[in-house]
Amino acid sequence: MKKLYLGRDKKLCGLCAGLGNYFNLDPTLIRIALTFISIMTVIFPALIIYFIASLVMPHAPDDYVEVNTGKILTRGYNKKISGVCSGYAEYFGVDVTVVRLIFAILLLFVGGGFWLYLISLLFMPTFHTPEEYFR
Repeated sequence: MKKLYLGRDKKLCGLCAGLGNYFNLDPTLIRIALTFISIMTVIFPALIIYFIASLVMPHAPDDYVEVNTGKILTRGYNKKISGVCSGYAEYFGVDVTVVRLIFAILLLFVGGGFWLYLISLLFMPTFHTPEEYFR
């Protein structure tokens, strides 16, 4: 049975890395989602949940091996502005036009598209060549 531990690839407490390892997702995706939710809920509720979860979750034992075989979320090479939409398209295996439409709808009708794009731009790592992207 899989166990949920705080991750070793931590930026703050290791919660996002642990969740990424448990659900076989890139921790960057979880960090982006958590930051977006924090901004949309006026920061405090999500931060309180984050720190409570960090206190409740155990640290990984020394012999625990993190195995995350999920894809890595990076900015894509087929970019119009910064590659955020093409990075999401590659990660989820959808057409980049669909992702761009989703961001446009979020921007125009919900207002969260701007924040999601900005947070993604800050968290998503870059690459240098298309060959590096597909490794």
